[in-house]
Amino acid sequence: MQFDARLTGDAATLARAHEEVLGRLPATVRAFVLVELQKWPALFAPEQRYQRALLGHLSRLPGPELQLAVAGVARVENEAGVSKLGGGDPGRFQDDAQALLRTRRLLPAWRKEIDGFFQQIDPALNAELYPADAPRRLVVQVYGRGIAVQADKLWSRFKGTGVRVPLTLEGTAGSDAFLRGLFGGRESGATSPALLAAARESAGLGPLDTWIIESHEALHELCDGAAGRAPAEPLTGLSYDRLRQYRDDLTKALYAKIQSGVESPQAFAAYARSLKIAPGPGALLHAADVLRAFVREVLLTGNGTLFVNNTFVEWAAVQALRRAQPRILVTRFGVRDKLKPFSSLLLFSQPRASDQIPLLEDPVGSFIDAEQLSYYVWLNAEKSPAYRTRTLYLFLAEGIDEMLAIRSDVPAATASVLPAASLGDVCATMAQWLAVPARESWGRPIASLVL
Repeated sequence: MQFDARLTGDAATLARAHEEVLGRLPATVRAFVLVELQKWPALFAPEQRYQRALLGHLSRLPGPELQLAVAGVARVENEAGVSKLGGGDPGRFQDDAQALLRTRRLLPAWRKEIDGFFQQIDPALNAELYPADAPRRLVVQVYGRGIAVQADKLWSRFKGTGVRVPLTLEGTAGSDAFLRGLFGGRESGATSPALLAAARESAGLGPLDTWIIESHEALHELCDGAAGRAPAEPLTGLSYDRLRQYRDDLTKALYAKIQSGVESPQAFAAYARSLKIAPGPGALLHAADVLRAFVREVLLTGNGTLFVNNTFVEWAAVQALRRAQPRILVTRFGVRDKLKPFSSLLLFSQPRASDQIPLLEDPVGSFIDAEQLSYYVWLNAEKSPAYRTRTLYLFLAEGIDEMLAIRSDVPAATASVLPAASLGDVCATMAQWLAVPARESWGRPIASLVL
């Protein structure tokens, strides 16, 4: 079966180099690879490395071994009559093949065989992409001030995991003071928190290696002071609030398309991907094309990401962990508005003035959401070989004198009672974990978390 993927640049070169093995793959697997290569400019570096490793590994497999690995997928394809669909565009073929497998009631069997195929090859790919000496990673999740934290239920989903660390919070009243204390303040002439700037300098981190994702703007203000100013030490920042105009423009464009008529869900998705709307100046700390495409995908594919700030934070964080695999990820959940009746949240709609309901904050509901969503972020990170066994997770709530710390290589809870630590001590702990030179003003690392 021949596909016309119309690849260019590095993707075309890669496909040509592995043309033989692509021709020996079952049609649905070959189409999957080609669709990923079609996305090449919108893929993050880890995604591109994965495609290179995948094709390289398959090309090195002896013919009989490869044939055995894909035998189950080929069998289901033959049973469904996939070969009768023809070739052409691999994306359209994927849609048609899925529809055919669903009609023949073979989709579950196909998915089982696909999972089995990747389970066979993933260990070799993971060993190549994520060696044992790969750098450590850091994930920090913060509950913003204003969330109605219930101390007796805080991080209750992590029962039996990690260690609780008492905190001393003198001089950290307010979000700005808390975040400055946590990330080492901001040195003269710098526009990034000292810890993040030091990590960038010592480890040579690029903008896509450090991400901050938040519901409001406190972290962004710590980096650049105000919207519209680009930081001198760039990092990737996504703020639900700063993307407000972009969200509105995207919603209006999609609603107009719905009003004019939509042929199919696939056609609507293709239209959404074709939109040239982009976040305005200052909405993103790092405005690379790959990141603009990422933001659009987050808002279009995540349930509720257009309407609920904390849902946006969770889904963007999960996708960043999966696709960009940053060395440092900081999330900050905030107070969301009370949820409205479904009629006023109708997807992409523009409600009449008489239908609009006043916005009211929901601090209690925000705590319930943040507890669940931060747990999801942790779960998804631990599913990834990029983070498993090499990540320090810290969970903090502004104004709360306790922190939850989890080392992915030592996840079990400890019964020992730790002495109280300052936010400067936490900052020094993060620095030592990342092998970043610490400042004397930061405090002392919490030994049990880094040794």
